[in-house]
Amino acid sequence: MPSEGARQRRPEKQASDISRKQPKKQLSESEAVKKASRGWVHYFLIALVLSISLPLIVLILLPSPIEPQAITGYSDAPEFVGPLEPNDILLNAERIYRDQLVGPESILADGDHLYTGTSDGWVNHIHQGVVQKLVRFGKGPCGGIENEVTCGRPLGMRMDKNGFLIVADAYFGLFKVNVATGEYTTLYSSSTPINGKQAKLVNDLDIGPDGKIYFTDSSTRWNRNKFPLILLEGSDDGRLLMYDPETGKTTQLFDGLIFANGVQLTKDKSAVLVTETCRFRIMKYDLQTKALSVWADNLPGSPDNIRYSKITGTYWLGIAFVRQKGKTSFIDFLYNNPWLRGILAKVASIKGFQVVNGLITVADTKAMAVELDQNGTIIRSLQDKTGAVTSSISEIEIADGVMYFGSYHANFIVRLYRKRVPGL
Repeated sequence: MPSEGARQRRPEKQASDISRKQPKKQLSESEAVKKASRGWVHYFLIALVLSISLPLIVLILLPSPIEPQAITGYSDAPEFVGPLEPNDILLNAERIYRDQLVGPESILADGDHLYTGTSDGWVNHIHQGVVQKLVRFGKGPCGGIENEVTCGRPLGMRMDKNGFLIVADAYFGLFKVNVATGEYTTLYSSSTPINGKQAKLVNDLDIGPDGKIYFTDSSTRWNRNKFPLILLEGSDDGRLLMYDPETGKTTQLFDGLIFANGVQLTKDKSAVLVTETCRFRIMKYDLQTKALSVWADNLPGSPDNIRYSKITGTYWLGIAFVRQKGKTSFIDFLYNNPWLRGILAKVASIKGFQVVNGLITVADTKAMAVELDQNGTIIRSLQDKTGAVTSSISEIEIADGVMYFGSYHANFIVRLYRKRVPGL
């Protein structure tokens, strides 16, 4: 006879067998849908996290094309008071030659003739409302920022005393153009190193009474189609060069600028003014003493080209990117975070930089041109608070009764008849 202990274990085993054989509870259709949905959401969230984090990790790990430098020597943005008080004077202006000119950065008025360089590599001649292509220093294909390297990009231009157009091409150098025929002569080729360094971004120029040409090389490291990298890196390799027509030689006068840009001889021709875009100031180089000093500081944004007007007896300066005290500035934020500059340099583009700057930067006006007196003091500003007419100004050219405003990226020229603005 089985023991009592055996009799007690048998029922337990039978109960266990019965439990294992019990059919599973069937889920209702709604419960099954909910369970499947929870699983789908779970996997979607995992995929979303991976799709965001993996590119960021790869972006951080990739080597940066730049070596971010500490950017010093610039002042905080100014308040918009006095001559900088926000206004909408530029709403009295109008857009002309829309879609016929893209990126007319520098504009030269000679009587009823206008000349400007555009992003397709052409120097354009405008007469009686007709835009004509005068000369191009590169070769096709053209169009698109990457093609600039072979196509060329005319920037600053002036007329010499003999009626030849002197043009600075960002990629190729300095040229003298016969405006009647389009024939040209190379004065300085960017392939020729100066002080052991090649000019990567020939930018703006002015001509002395003795025919010497003063022009900027914005960077010895980055071409014009990579210009955001100059700002992101903060390297002070911008410089002022001089071409001597008597010797045919080009020499360096000074360097140490972060993005050397606009060039203008002072009224008495004793010094050269050079805008330093990334330090928001204008430098003055004395041609006799060779002394370099700050002529205008604490500017309301990134200065571009500067021009002296015999008509107004003052200097006019284009502001590429506006900055204002107490307001968010994308550029100032980048300056204070070199680690971020190193990361952004991996994906930087001109268009992308413009878009991000426009989204982040906050100011009481979108576009600004400023007028300065002989001492470098701002005495007036012309603004477009909403960007209805223009969102960025690279240069101001004043002709008889008319002001022309250029832009390195707009597809038009802005024209303002001075009589529309009392006291202008």
